[in-house]
Amino acid sequence: MRIALFGPYMFELAVGLRENEANEVHLFLDEATLPRSLRSETLLDDPDFAAIGPWIDSRSILRPSASDIAGRIGEYDIALVTELGPVFARHSGIPYVFIPTGWDLTCGPFPIRSRSSRRRGIGDLSALVVAARLRAGIREAAGIWGAPFAPFTIAAARLGLSLTDNLPQPLDTDLFSPPREADRPQADSDDGRGLVIFHPSRIMMSENRFLVETGQCKRNQVLFDGMAEAVASGIDVRLQLLRRASSPDEDEAIRRIEALGLRGRVEWLDAGRPEGFTWAELADLYRSADLVADEFGGWFGLVAIEGAACGRPVLNHVDSDTMAEMYPDGHPFLQAATSGEVARAIQIVGDADRRRQIGESSREWVLRHHDRSVVARWAEAALSLILSAPGSGR
Repeated sequence: MRIALFGPYMFELAVGLRENEANEVHLFLDEATLPRSLRSETLLDDPDFAAIGPWIDSRSILRPSASDIAGRIGEYDIALVTELGPVFARHSGIPYVFIPTGWDLTCGPFPIRSRSSRRRGIGDLSALVVAARLRAGIREAAGIWGAPFAPFTIAAARLGLSLTDNLPQPLDTDLFSPPREADRPQADSDDGRGLVIFHPSRIMMSENRFLVETGQCKRNQVLFDGMAEAVASGIDVRLQLLRRASSPDEDEAIRRIEALGLRGRVEWLDAGRPEGFTWAELADLYRSADLVADEFGGWFGLVAIEGAACGRPVLNHVDSDTMAEMYPDGHPFLQAATSGEVARAIQIVGDADRRRQIGESSREWVLRHHDRSVVARWAEAALSLILSAPGSGR
């Protein structure tokens, strides 16, 4: 199969698909939106695998049918696209699947509803143009592969569509892995440092209706309040947070942490460089923690999967019915929707044996569902069905 992939965050899926030598796989990345975490990946230097270029500009948006990227995608049998990919794949002449990452389904197609998330003025005009083309591209996709949590199902319904499949987020489980045996005694020991919680999610605490509906609200305050309750009960807890430009409520978090009396227990980590932490550095941070705190808005993302892959218990709040639909065999995440439930979860992982047991089952769960090879084999089968369907275009 000749497969084109377009958009940020498609690297792991592309690598997994490339593992099958029967596939010809090419990853197209726009240089302006290239994730900083990818810049050290040597595979991107292979011209037979990746093409990084100025694919997206005002001219290509206005005339996607004449864009270079639409032509390049059209050289393949089928495409997997994300972000603005549907705008161009629609004009490629081949079937394509849209894999939403968030904004591209919940905000981009709806410029009026999402106006509070951008600067007003000329940005409103460009948003209207992008939205019209994005809506058309999404509607003509051969499938929409997204997790069936409320933000995605509601947005798809507004377009008169439904999600066709759920593509689990693929992960490099060799990179994101538990401590080596030689390091395990130190990583899993109770060394007097207290219980360390690593919470690398963006700080977004506003419960604005739009932010909640689109899944952007992380409800980090539930974690802060729950940690304070755990400390008050006598548990020695430390919290590690990441400084990041994409955290709009960082100042509010600092004030809340101060008011809760937690300032001396919270460490703000900064990579000290614009590109932030590398994947390898993040994996080390996960491994050095006792508990990974994801988000508390009803769904989960890479933080949960990366933490679990590193053999660490993960704390979040996910919709139970949706998780049962996605994972009939269950999931390992500790659940907390309130500060009291956070405090109880902290107490649970305070037991080293229980912590190790949860971490091991979390790792096994990721290997079954999210290892990039597993996800890629599922994607191959699904793509083959699309190509074999009557009127597929190829």
